[in-house]
Amino acid sequence: MVPFPPFYPSMALFKNGELVHMLERHHIEGRLTDMIAENLKDAYNEYYS
Repeated sequence: MVPFPPFYPSMALFKNGELVHMLERHHIEGRLTDMIAENLKDAYNEYYS
């Protein structure tokens, strides 16, 4: 998943085998789950709708 180093936790969305959205550790830690979910929902809607 270049250029992103392998960190835990992290989340990625792929479309047709291509990385389209990445949430790295610093985007997740210390954030409310609602904020993370909203980020993923927005990315999903952008790339899969």
